[in-house]
Amino acid sequence: MDASSSSSSSSISSKQNVEFQPENPCYCGLPSRVRTSRTKDNLGKKFRLCPNSMNEGPKCKFWEWLEPKTPENEVNSGKDKKELCNLTLKVSILENEISICKMKMEQENLVVRQEFEKLKWKLFTHKVVMIVLFLLFVFKN
Repeated sequence: MDASSSSSSSSISSKQNVEFQPENPCYCGLPSRVRTSRTKDNLGKKFRLCPNSMNEGPKCKFWEWLEPKTPENEVNSGKDKKELCNLTLKVSILENEISICKMKMEQENLVVRQEFEKLKWKLFTHKVVMIVLFLLFVFKN
């Protein structure tokens, strides 16, 4: 689709045969309208625009040419869908692997915290023993 072309190079067809495309909304979120150009340079070529483009007031300036359906486009569309499915599957697999890694990290973190708590307790008991031994030594002498 060539959205860079100027909208002044097209002319809007009559209001009959208006086709809306909810799957291709304009910038303001409304289903875009498909029209047919009546200019000499683009006669019969279809384009998509905002349904508010002919109304008074603010317009979102959405406008783009539609690519004509060709066997090549259809083949590419099928390839694109297959590639999209493959990519979606790969993303799902990666998300699953990330979840597994996070779970393993949390388990390892728990083990490390438990070991740290054991070491803290051991250090505390050694300090207590040292203080008791010191006090015994001081009061014995």
